[in-house]
Amino acid sequence: MTALPDPATLPFPKSGLPLHRSQPHSLCLAERIAETSDTVTYVFDTLDGPLQHHPGQAVAIDLPMDTGTATRTFTIASGGLDPHRLSITVKAGPSGHATRWMHEHLAPGDRLSARGPFGRFTLLPYPGQPLLLIGGGSGFTPMMSMLRWLHGRGETTDVAVIQVARQVGDLLYTEELTRIAAEMPNLRLFEVVTAPKAGEVWRGYRGRPDRAMLRSMLPDAARRVVFCCGPDPFMTSMGQVLRAEGLDPARFLTETFGAAPVKAKVVAPTDDSAQTGLTVSYRGRDFDVSPDDTLVSALAAQGVRVPTGCGEGQCGTCRLKLVSGEVDMAQQGGLSESEVADGYILACCSRPKGPVTLADPA
Repeated sequence: MTALPDPATLPFPKSGLPLHRSQPHSLCLAERIAETSDTVTYVFDTLDGPLQHHPGQAVAIDLPMDTGTATRTFTIASGGLDPHRLSITVKAGPSGHATRWMHEHLAPGDRLSARGPFGRFTLLPYPGQPLLLIGGGSGFTPMMSMLRWLHGRGETTDVAVIQVARQVGDLLYTEELTRIAAEMPNLRLFEVVTAPKAGEVWRGYRGRPDRAMLRSMLPDAARRVVFCCGPDPFMTSMGQVLRAEGLDPARFLTETFGAAPVKAKVVAPTDDSAQTGLTVSYRGRDFDVSPDDTLVSALAAQGVRVPTGCGEGQCGTCRLKLVSGEVDMAQQGGLSESEVADGYILACCSRPKGPVTLADPA
């Protein structure tokens, strides 16, 4: 076996470095770590060779639930320095059916199928530039991946990290962050609690981050390359704050998984729309759609959410069964040849060519 080079001896990757090719993998759960009351880190060993990824990339995992296999996308929390082991940190919200299933059923020794890595949300194209990593809630996961990569390689990059959580008990990786901060002299770490419990002791920043808070933390924020991840309203707010402080919008990079909410529009039918014949039948309902929209966008406009991940036809999260009709699909490896032959499509990169009937995967 060819030995992998010591990550700490590698030069900082150059701009334009190609990302690792997405491909299927087999994983075995090695460890569960309770981070908070509703958040668990899952540590996996790879069973079929290395899964190389860059910090900030993601992986899609198939979950064998009783109701059928559900594919969900997760940012990889580990830094990518050990290609034979990776971790994801998962929060199970009240409506998180699949993530709740993970918390209740996954145990060490369980084996899962995955595909990855994918995504371009990574710091590698910005060598030597000052960084600001901002994460809200579970959106802090890719920031931790990037920080672990920098720390593990002994990088001396000027980096600031802001973690925002609702309550003190929601802050992630607190002990590890304290240790990393003590070992990285060029790291500035800030933690913000937006709504601490009554009587809860917290001596750090309180409330939602605004211009005054950011300025007190980092008067030089506008000169940095900023990576931000979290709920859409959080990222929108942080973008507004940073632009008001003078940040070039091109230096504000965001990542989110799943289709953003789209307000449904009621459009009176016209003769032209009736002639298109582009009707999508799905989950017992019929929808008139535009041939210019992907199925994910068209269904979201009708208030129907299809789980998505990469949005680029790579991860397979938005897989649906094409029962009848025909689509134009521009996938990038998210489906195998046998899956395509069996009639599966990816809704994020498929546009209907006529009336189609869809079904959720078995």
